[in-house]
Amino acid sequence: MNEAIEQQALRFGGIDDEYEFVCECSSAECVERVTLTLRQYEQVRAEGARFVLAPGHADPEVELVVHRAPDHQVVEKDGAAGIIAEQEDPRSAETASDFEPEA
Repeated sequence: MNEAIEQQALRFGGIDDEYEFVCECSSAECVERVTLTLRQYEQVRAEGARFVLAPGHADPEVELVVHRAPDHQVVEKDGAAGIIAEQEDPRSAETASDFEPEA
């Protein structure tokens, strides 16, 4: 879902404008929002195993909190969860990023 938000932001807004992204925690029912600039979001997601969560939503069994802010956390998936996240990352090296201009 957040990739769709990111694509619309790229089409209609700026990378330093703020947008509401959906918490990327492991709860399928979670609909909490996290406000970040597109630049901030993309910096987190540039690492395939890193995700933005609402505070307190991290699962310590599979995630390590690598950054805390008052309104969000950045986690890195660990172990098998990290491997799967890297493999399923839509920003894999095989596909061009819409965020970065082509050389």
